[in-house]
Amino acid sequence: NDGVFSIYVKENDTLLVSGIQFYYREIKITKDILHAEKIKIDLFQKINELEEVELKSHNLIGNITVDAENAPIPESKVAKGALDFSGINFSKPVISNIDEIDRRKPPDAERLTSPMAPVGGNILGLLSFALDPLIDEVSKIGQNRRKRKRQEYLFEKKSKEVPDEIVAYLGESFFTETLKIPYEKINDFIEYCKPKGLHRFYVENKKIEAIDLLIKEAEEFNKTD
Repeated sequence: NDGVFSIYVKENDTLLVSGIQFYYREIKITKDILHAEKIKIDLFQKINELEEVELKSHNLIGNITVDAENAPIPESKVAKGALDFSGINFSKPVISNIDEIDRRKPPDAERLTSPMAPVGGNILGLLSFALDPLIDEVSKIGQNRRKRKRQEYLFEKKSKEVPDEIVAYLGESFFTETLKIPYEKINDFIEYCKPKGLHRFYVENKKIEAIDLLIKEAEEFNKTD
């Protein structure tokens, strides 16, 4: 159940590992493996793409004439009785004793007549009020620009490490035996897959997508040899 097994082998034997849900692996038995008496084999699970299935909460077909008759009518969200005006006597006029003019606050006569009052209000206050959002926006743009440059630098640095990391992660036998890539052309093959998104997949830790891309492109790469 835990995937551990024992098998008798000798040097230069080839161990084949396959499964319906895993990619095929070949491991050549070397002196180092025999000396260690133990080997860890990483299997990469296949991804089965299913056909698209569209789920609908209705049976509409896109024909306006037909759908108009079959479209469900939503229940009203208005509380029951909210539109019942039977208790209101509309024959009586609605009269208010409150004079809205009397309720208004009188203007500040001192401020309006003072010779020291600035014309047009407080200019500095208005300028500060108007410039604050602009200053904040410029500051945000600067922060976003620095953040973007930092991300670009890290991505570029990580991209340079991708070839060595991929070979170390998958093992040379994955390229030479599973993908049939000659040993001396492993780096060329990785560089060949770079424009197709390999580095981006690996940097973003999408290793399954990266492996799938390598498998798909290996056959085409071998044809160009």
